[in-house]
Amino acid sequence: MSIFTRIPGAENPLLISLGILALLEFFASAAVLALLCRQKRFRWLWMVAPMILFSYFMAQSLCMYRCGVHAEWAGEIIRDFATLPDWLLIGLSLLIALMDVLLLWNIYRHEKQHITTMSVKETMDNLPAGILCYAPGARTLLVNHAMRDFCRSVTGEELISGEAFAKKLMDGALLPSCRKELAENEPLFILPDGRAWKLSEGEIPYGNSCVQMLLASEITEIYQKTLELKEMQKRVEALGRQLQKVNREIVELTTEREILHAKVKLHDELGSNLLSIKHFIRNGGTNRQKAELMESLRHSVDFLTQDRKTTEQDEYELMIGTAKRLGLTVSVTGMLPQTEPHKHILATAIHECGTNTLRHAHGDRLTIRVTEDETHIAAEFTNNGEPPTGEITERGGLLFLRALIEQANGEMTLTSLPSFTLRLKLPKEVPYAL
Repeated sequence: MSIFTRIPGAENPLLISLGILALLEFFASAAVLALLCRQKRFRWLWMVAPMILFSYFMAQSLCMYRCGVHAEWAGEIIRDFATLPDWLLIGLSLLIALMDVLLLWNIYRHEKQHITTMSVKETMDNLPAGILCYAPGARTLLVNHAMRDFCRSVTGEELISGEAFAKKLMDGALLPSCRKELAENEPLFILPDGRAWKLSEGEIPYGNSCVQMLLASEITEIYQKTLELKEMQKRVEALGRQLQKVNREIVELTTEREILHAKVKLHDELGSNLLSIKHFIRNGGTNRQKAELMESLRHSVDFLTQDRKTTEQDEYELMIGTAKRLGLTVSVTGMLPQTEPHKHILATAIHECGTNTLRHAHGDRLTIRVTEDETHIAAEFTNNGEPPTGEITERGGLLFLRALIEQANGEMTLTSLPSFTLRLKLPKEVPYAL
C-alpha cells in the first residue's frame, strides 16, 4: 500500500508560486551561509540556519500540497501549514527574502570595510606591477595576473615554476623579439610592442627561511623619456663643441684686432720717436733723454717685429701675454682652474676685463682673485683705472661672457661703484663642455 494519498481541494494557484519562491530563498540563504563562513563570522549562523530550514520546509510543504500528494505521517502538518491564510504565507516569504537581502548587504559592506584574505588576494591580482614569490626548490607561493602576462610576453610560456622563471630572466633566455638591458644595475626588459619592464629582486623573511620575491614594474614612459633625454644630450654636446670652436675663433679674432690696433698705435708712436731722435741729433740733449728715447724705440720695434706663434697656445698664456704686450699687468691671486669649461670662461673674462681696463678705464693693472670650495669656483676682477661714471650697460663682449657663464649654470655680477668689479661663480660640475 502506498504511503502517498491524493489531497482533494488543493486548487489555490498561489501555493506553487510561493513554493518556488521559498525554494529560491532556500538557495539564497545557503549562499549567505557560505559567505558568512568565508568571512569567518560564525556568530551570525544562528540567524541564517533557521531561515534555511524554514524556507526548505515551506517549499516542500507548499509544492507537495499543491501537487496533491503527501506522506501520511506528515499529512496533518503539511495540511495545517498550507491552509494558513494567504497573507500570512506571503508575509513569511517576504520576511525571509528581506532577511536574505539585508544579510547580503551586510556581507557586501563587511567585504568593503574589512581587510580579508580574499580582498588581499584580489588587490594583489589587480596590481599593475607583477609580483612573484617562491621558495627555492618549492612551488610558487604567490603570483598575480600582471606577472603571468609578463612571463608569457618574455618567454612565451605559462608561469609554472617561479624558480625556473627567475633563472630564465637572469640568464636572458627570452623570446628572440625581446631584449634585455641594464638600467642602474637592474635588468630592464624591452618587449616586442615597445613596452619596458624593470625587474627587481628581494627576499622576505618567512619563519626560519626566506622567500624569494620578484617585482616587475612597467616603466615604458620613463624609458622613452630617458631615450629622448640621451638623444637630446648628444645634440647638446655636439652644439657645445661647435660653440666652443666658435668661441675660440671669436677670441682669436678679437685678439688679432686688438693687436692690430696696438700696432697701429705703436706705429704712430714710432714716428713720434723718430722725430724726437731727429730733434735730439740736431739740438742735443741729456743722457737721461737719450736713454728714454732708446727704451721707447726698443719697445716699439720689439712689439712690431714680434711674430705670432703658429702653434696653439694655452688660453691663459695667450690672454695674459697679449695683455702684457699691450702694457697691461695681470695679477692673479689663487689658482686659475684648468678644467673645461671653467678655463675657457675665465680666459674670456680676462680678455674682456683687460680690454675694458685699457680702453675705458685707462688703467695698467688687472687684478684677479680666485677662490673655490667643495662645489663652486669664484673669481673677482678689478683694475686700477678710472671708475665708471654710471651704471654699466652690458653689450658686446660682456653680454657674450654672461651668456657663457649662464650656459654653465653660473652667476655673473657687475658693480660700478666705488670701482669696477666683475664677479663670477661657476659650479664645479658642469653637464657638458662649452
